[in-house]
Amino acid sequence: MNNLSFLQLGPTPSILLQDGPPVAGTPVAPAAGTTGAPAGGATGKATGGLDFFTLMIMGVLLALIVSTVLGGRREKKKFEAMMSSIKKNDQVRTVGGIIGSVVEVKPDVVVLKIDENSNTKITVVRSKIEAVMKESTASA
Repeated sequence: MNNLSFLQLGPTPSILLQDGPPVAGTPVAPAAGTTGAPAGGATGKATGGLDFFTLMIMGVLLALIVSTVLGGRREKKKFEAMMSSIKKNDQVRTVGGIIGSVVEVKPDVVVLKIDENSNTKITVVRSKIEAVMKESTASA
């Protein structure tokens, strides 16, 4: 039995039957049934779909970046306003979760009273105050 009998070879492509590459300046005849024009009437120019898609993606990315930057500025302004409005007897929460009332406000630190019974006080860096829970109603 022949070992190569399971191989079935198809027709040989016409490109393999040529003697060599076409000579420059020699016209190449189009294949049978074609007119020589590109399929679909295309003229070889790009349709611009990729350009529109690229511009759309860049526009969306630009909008996301702008909204992120503006949102961060808004939050920073809000935080700065809260820091400047801290006064004595305000109830505040620190980043660590400690809740206490303000006893003394210094330029860079705040003294908090965290226990009324034992009169326990702690000093916290001003930037580590997360939120003002309740503002004092009486002026200092």
